[in-house]
Amino acid sequence: MLEPPETSGGRALGPLTAALFAGLVAAVPAHALTAVDCANLTNATVPNTTITRASLVPARGGVPEYCKVRGHVEREINFELRLPTVWNGKLYHAGGSGFVGWIPGPAAGLVRGYAEVATDTGHEGTSLVAALDGSWALNDPEGRVNFGDRAIHVVTVAGKQLIEKYYGRPPRLSYFEGCSNGGRQGVMEAQRYPTDFNGIIAGAPAFDWTGLMTAFSWNAQALLAAPIPPLKLSAIAKAAVALCDAQDGLVDGLVSDPRGCRFDPGVLMCTGGDAPTCLTSEQVQAVRKIYAGPTNSAGAQLYPGVLPGAEDGGTGWQLWITGPAEFLGIVFPAPFQFTFQDQYFRYFVFGPGFDSMTFNFDTGPAWLAQSGEFMNATNPDLSAFKAAGGKLIMWHGWADHALSAVRTVQYYDDVVRAAGDQGKVADFFRLFLGPGMHHCGGGPGPSAFDALTALESWVEEGNTPKAIVAINATADRTRPLCPYPKVAIYNGSGSIDDARNFRCGDAGR
Repeated sequence: MLEPPETSGGRALGPLTAALFAGLVAAVPAHALTAVDCANLTNATVPNTTITRASLVPARGGVPEYCKVRGHVEREINFELRLPTVWNGKLYHAGGSGFVGWIPGPAAGLVRGYAEVATDTGHEGTSLVAALDGSWALNDPEGRVNFGDRAIHVVTVAGKQLIEKYYGRPPRLSYFEGCSNGGRQGVMEAQRYPTDFNGIIAGAPAFDWTGLMTAFSWNAQALLAAPIPPLKLSAIAKAAVALCDAQDGLVDGLVSDPRGCRFDPGVLMCTGGDAPTCLTSEQVQAVRKIYAGPTNSAGAQLYPGVLPGAEDGGTGWQLWITGPAEFLGIVFPAPFQFTFQDQYFRYFVFGPGFDSMTFNFDTGPAWLAQSGEFMNATNPDLSAFKAAGGKLIMWHGWADHALSAVRTVQYYDDVVRAAGDQGKVADFFRLFLGPGMHHCGGGPGPSAFDALTALESWVEEGNTPKAIVAINATADRTRPLCPYPKVAIYNGSGSIDDARNFRCGDAGR
């Protein structure tokens, strides 16, 4: 999906800007690299790969000097490889959000001295915001597969070979980091290409893509006859938090685990006419359906519903579910959920004339299942990734209104069942859940953190991440994100806005 502006390179950065990492020391390259060495990469021979240009980019704004290499794998999978003059010996692949369609710019890896690569996954978007455009997929089965599960792999393979040609040695370690669709890409790599990366960070992963599109259509149809204006979202959020905030023993404005929040929007039913602080009966029913999630006519759950709490805010319901919203300085009349499912149904599945508001929840999922073969990364068998020594950090915000964190928890539990033991999974896969965090960052909870340092320490030094400290700069609050199923527990004294006053433990203790 699309990342909010608080993120970069597919991970929640917030106030953790590039300057934070500028002092990190990178290794000296094998030989002194020059602009000529960079330009000579246009003559490099790598199977199925064409280099179109290579030029040296001077250091600026905390980003080091690097050789920018543009090219494509096969005919259409465009990529950019960034090779720092002072290299740390490692590769970093930055994931792409939404339908991608553009090459993500320099991210956290390059700042740390990584050789960094990114790809448009095989197509160029044509809309103002390329990540919202799925029209390229019409009559392009190869393009769909590239986007779904091939592009990251083939670009990583080519990137490693170009790195060796430039520095005289291959990368000693390789990492992937992405959020939303980028998170899906990371999970897909762990499942289908388990030796590509030593470590993967998958944030708010859209791994169950077809289930997600079903949920998006469900929400859009629920609101069709009962739109909810932005002013009412604050009333919904306030009522939900008032009911469920204290369930974890702390009144801090956050619903720590909204799965236990039994909020009924019926308490906001208008009694004296429509008003910004109440919901009409039709709006109450619409919100109930969104919380419940999609079902078929037999009552079978097709995808988890949206969790209550934090409905307001710039990256909450208004952006994703109800609209209209402003994002990256652009006003979008339709919410992102509507746009994504509409583009996917019309250009990947049913044809451009399809009316997504007629999607049938009995027959539609079977049609979507065909595309799930290359889009869904739901396989719980990660044994090959574990056998290769890979480490996976997955994270998700409880207040993510684009993708349900419940589905991510379900996947983790599926992996545990497939492995037969939770302890075996914890050795290579850890899930971190953030209270009050919106999609890929933002929201009222602590949502900016550095997962890459935690992953590096795990892969390179064997330090299993027992907690990752997150910050909400606006509220001046820090809080530990704990590996599921553990949760942050207040020690009973000191500021509740200071992570040092919390420990990770079992829920209810």
